[in-house]
Amino acid sequence: MSWIDRQFAEFEDRVACHEAGRLWTYSDFLAEVDRSTELLAPAVGSKPVVIAIHMQGTLLALAAMLAVARLKQVALPLSPQATLAERLEQQGIAGACFVLTEQGLDSTQLSRASSKWFGELAKREHAGLVLFSSGTSGEPKGMLHDLDALLDRYRTVRPRGDRTVQLLLADHIGGLDSAFRTLFAGSTLVVPEARTAVAVGEAIQQHRVNILPASPTFLNLMLLAHVPEKFDCSSLEVVAYGAEPMPEGLLARLIEAFSKVSLQQKFGTSETGAIRIKSQCTGSLFFKIEDSGVEWRIENEELWLKTSSRILGYLNADESSLEADGWYRTGDLVEVADGGYIRIIGRRSELINIGGQKVHPAEIEQVVAEIDGVDACAVFGQPAPVTGSMVACVIVTTVDRDLRSWKRMVRNHCRGKLADWKIPVSIELRDELSLTDRLKRA
Repeated sequence: MSWIDRQFAEFEDRVACHEAGRLWTYSDFLAEVDRSTELLAPAVGSKPVVIAIHMQGTLLALAAMLAVARLKQVALPLSPQATLAERLEQQGIAGACFVLTEQGLDSTQLSRASSKWFGELAKREHAGLVLFSSGTSGEPKGMLHDLDALLDRYRTVRPRGDRTVQLLLADHIGGLDSAFRTLFAGSTLVVPEARTAVAVGEAIQQHRVNILPASPTFLNLMLLAHVPEKFDCSSLEVVAYGAEPMPEGLLARLIEAFSKVSLQQKFGTSETGAIRIKSQCTGSLFFKIEDSGVEWRIENEELWLKTSSRILGYLNADESSLEADGWYRTGDLVEVADGGYIRIIGRRSELINIGGQKVHPAEIEQVVAEIDGVDACAVFGQPAPVTGSMVACVIVTTVDRDLRSWKRMVRNHCRGKLADWKIPVSIELRDELSLTDRLKRA
């Protein structure tokens, strides 16, 4: 019996999960891992093959993934919200041989995975995990993790008895970290009926949830839906935010709305997994990396990370960000403060080049967000004939104000706070926040 099986067996009758009206004990969960193992074992051999996991239930997908880990195969969790075309594309890139669903195991007509990194997994006699980036354009980027190395980081999780909302799905590194950090502690996952602000409010109230991990955009949606006022959120002890930058103004509003809750910043990448950090203080976006398994450094304002859980490689993308000695160039630009604290200020790929001058969208977003009536905003570059690019801004608001008035307000507010060439030229109004399937700002 592996250390994972022993750990779950110790929790036995504890509640592992509330999902879709069902209560799962840890015995139930371990029995589901056993069932998936028995289903897969006759179909796989000694060499690792990729098994796509397409489950509607979060706990079923997690059990299937642990069964794949037991058999030293490669798991490819698919989002239940993905279209058939999206699923087939990911299966093709990963070279999946089987698809495991609630109905059983089906073989595919795809060729086996051929990346050199699958050979490395076989040499290590380790299981693998394929995850895909959440990019909005172009072919999705497949990443191959050593699943044994990822799971090994949860060996030292201390037992707890809390309840955590599970929002992100099993196809995302943040969703896996939240789920495994909860399950390996013997705590309880609470999967809401829907991934909406109101459904999360209902789940918090019904199950007396203690921990809420969510993206800043989703937390903003909860404020706009008045969740703290409409539902009993008195059980909440921790609101953990990550997956995208947190606007300073939104953080201040969250601190006010959840005044008795500890707001904790989380950090990690799809390429490295979650990284343990410590914020400078509750109201600060500066944090310090405090993870014994992680080395870090700053090169040309960019954060570099080195950890044993870094991906082996990409299946279909350039690997220039992966150094041969184990370092990963994250693409995150950071600001450094005294005491080893850093703050993520944006992605290098999101910089706007205006006539040779580089603009950080977050700098402009912070200023625009100060305007009364702005619920959220997003700044990005648009092509321009002379300067190459110009600053464009989407403003989310429910205020009844015409576009001309908004443009005038933005110009007046930004003058003196931003250089003229940083002031948004193009403005678009929306009346609601848009989310990606990873619950980040669309």
